[in-house]
Amino acid sequence: MAKQFTFRGNAHRAQDPGIGAGFEKPLDRVLGRDGKFQVQRSSSIYLKDGFTAFTTMGAFRLLATIFLGYFILNLIFAGIYMLVGVDQIGNADLTSLSGKWMTAMGMSLETLTTVGYGSLYPTSPSTWLVAGVEGVFGILGFSLIGAVIFARFARPTARLAHSEMAIVAPFKEGWSVQMRLANRRSTLLSQVEASLMLVLADREGEAEKLEYFNLPLQMDRVSYLPLSWTIVHPLNTDSPLAGMSLQEMTDRRAEMILTIKGVDEVYMQQVIARMSYRFDEVVWGGRFIRPFSAKEGIMHLDLDMIGAHEKVQGPERLPG
Repeated sequence: MAKQFTFRGNAHRAQDPGIGAGFEKPLDRVLGRDGKFQVQRSSSIYLKDGFTAFTTMGAFRLLATIFLGYFILNLIFAGIYMLVGVDQIGNADLTSLSGKWMTAMGMSLETLTTVGYGSLYPTSPSTWLVAGVEGVFGILGFSLIGAVIFARFARPTARLAHSEMAIVAPFKEGWSVQMRLANRRSTLLSQVEASLMLVLADREGEAEKLEYFNLPLQMDRVSYLPLSWTIVHPLNTDSPLAGMSLQEMTDRRAEMILTIKGVDEVYMQQVIARMSYRFDEVVWGGRFIRPFSAKEGIMHLDLDMIGAHEKVQGPERLPG
């Protein structure tokens, strides 16, 4: 069991936000670096969930899935044409088995993609029936692809650049925990709000109990986000982190979850982004370097410097 720590900021103790309070074994982290909660679902995936999967998977994986799906369908219907008889397809190559397969594949490809060059065509009721069914599959497939592409473009998302590390940095006459972010897109985010939650673990044998604390911010909202924003949690006597050392944060497997909400002025809808900083992703003594400057009378933001910082001598324990 981890060494007990007396919290001075118990006023900020929060209830379980929906993550869970106890697990039979320790967690690696609650929130992944990609901003998604580390949950693997073992239940069956229903067909209606497939559309959600298509709209959220990566672009390369989506393209590969589409091409693979069309290839498999093309192969299936080509096999059906072979069973029905390639001799019932106009202009079929009947000289060899490979020629028959090429004819069947070509007929299937023309029908499934609704191209219909006319070089290959049905000549019997059975091949017309197969072509009609395959044409329906082709139309439905393109309709689904169009819906997925529209949903991916129409769904507003936040694309933020953020510092890979949180830092314990000087702040006014004391210290603070800081992290920095900026909007990667040229579109403007407005009415941006931030909240920071601390997750601490208590070990009891192999089991682990999680505790949650709200970390008050020096400024939790801005009207606009054209440049960068440094999120600051002042370390004072009211902070749940007050008096902790780096070793105690490690023992308690401390993790800070930052949630950002804002309105994308292109879609005029709210977008949400999350990021996580674990105990080993905290620089114990540092100062962010300014990532923006004025060039030729306009503001210039260097997104590659969002996480840039310089080292300073940090405190042995967090003050407060």
